[in-house]
Amino acid sequence: MELDERKRVILKTVINAYIRTGEPVGSKALAGMEDLHVSSATIRNEMSDLEKLGYLMKPHTSAGRVPSGEGYRYYVMNALHAYHLTQRDIDRLISDARLAGLRNAVEDSAKRLADFSECAVFAVNPVCTGGAYSFGLMPVGKNTVALLAISGVGSVKTGFIRTETEFDQKTLQGIASVLNTVLSGVSLEQINKPRLELLKKAIEENFSDASEIASAAAKLLEELKSYELTVCGSTNPLSYPEFSEIDVAKKYINMLSKKQEIMKTLLDVPPKESDFSVMIGEENPFFPYQDAGLVRVGCDSKIPVVFGIMGPARMNYARLKAGCSYIVSQLKHKINEEY
Repeated sequence: MELDERKRVILKTVINAYIRTGEPVGSKALAGMEDLHVSSATIRNEMSDLEKLGYLMKPHTSAGRVPSGEGYRYYVMNALHAYHLTQRDIDRLISDARLAGLRNAVEDSAKRLADFSECAVFAVNPVCTGGAYSFGLMPVGKNTVALLAISGVGSVKTGFIRTETEFDQKTLQGIASVLNTVLSGVSLEQINKPRLELLKKAIEENFSDASEIASAAAKLLEELKSYELTVCGSTNPLSYPEFSEIDVAKKYINMLSKKQEIMKTLLDVPPKESDFSVMIGEENPFFPYQDAGLVRVGCDSKIPVVFGIMGPARMNYARLKAGCSYIVSQLKHKINEEY
């Protein structure tokens, strides 16, 4: 529902006040904050209407009101003011230019965003950087073979295979040649189940005792296509009153162990540069607590990265949006430049 100007101003002022103080906001306090040229009784009536519309809630122990999930969503979509980062903000957000590699860049971004937001930050990125890979095999001990997957930019993923047969270097070079022939010019995104079956068949036809290597190669290729989760500032939310109750803190700490669920939630929607979505309370699938909020931000660079920022529902969304935009811009530039 579209709100009239007075209701928009009152809702925005209530949320801004609640973000600052964490205390329910009453009509008298609101009248003192904004020159609305109306009485506190009129403001009280407007706040009552906003409550009926589902934008505000009234805690049982207070005469004031607090924003609901719907109120926060309206605020983020329609009433968020532009926040201009201070030099102190930028100093906390600016990345370390000396860092190389996707994992280091993502971890550095997550750490800086956690420090800036004083919230927990989750970052999800591919284990490897996509594109086509070349493969090598080498003996590393009795009945042990190292399988090397080498990306176009030189990053290496290694898997170790225990074999019943002891292979010499010449045979391993032959198997590697089959690997590279079948997968020549094929990107990770194009490696599907039929292609993996073709690979296993080609290896086993040429090297009858190399079925273990064929299976291990297929497993490593699947791992290359997977994602990894970085968590920074995990204890930050525990410093807020919203997380101070023992039961809430326990549930939050337990949630941190559910890495697959966190990654699935953040990856459900393909990342977009302009994406800044807010999930409050029950909308957050892995922590459905009414006083907690989760912001999801995408980085649509050559290699997709998704961030999740979790804290109290009363996060400073305007400041957080500006900080996320700065982090994403830096990371996108670095990824596009390196890859």
